[in-house]
Amino acid sequence: MGKARKHVFVVFAVLIFLTGQTGAAEKDTKISSERARVIVYYFHGTYRCPSCTKIEKWSYEAIKHSFLKALKEDRLLWKPVNVDKPENRHFVKEYSLFTKSLIITEVKGEKQTKWKNLDKVWLLLRDQEEFSAYVTQQVKNYMDN
Repeated sequence: MGKARKHVFVVFAVLIFLTGQTGAAEKDTKISSERARVIVYYFHGTYRCPSCTKIEKWSYEAIKHSFLKALKEDRLLWKPVNVDKPENRHFVKEYSLFTKSLIITEVKGEKQTKWKNLDKVWLLLRDQEEFSAYVTQQVKNYMDN
């Protein structure tokens, strides 16, 4: 009888230890997944005109130049997305897309809290410096919140 109680105690102690470890890991995961993130999407189709390619290139260059640390830390994500692919078509409705678009969004945990279509990128295609300043300022506004 003494050996059985000792065995039950050891098993019980191991279970408590493992449960405590799992709980701590889940808590850490939950905390890290609830932090705010900014995602910049460039939505495009399969066919890519020169202007569309330029918007993607200039946007990424502006973001990479100004927010490299945030990109490396995953506080900022850059995501080009082909909305012609079936798994991405839902974005057209979610963001009311009617053309190639640069969308900036804030996500906390799994929930999107706000988003904005940076539609002025089309008007700034003749001036990379102004284009970059616009994109950088818009991303900065989201990163500062």
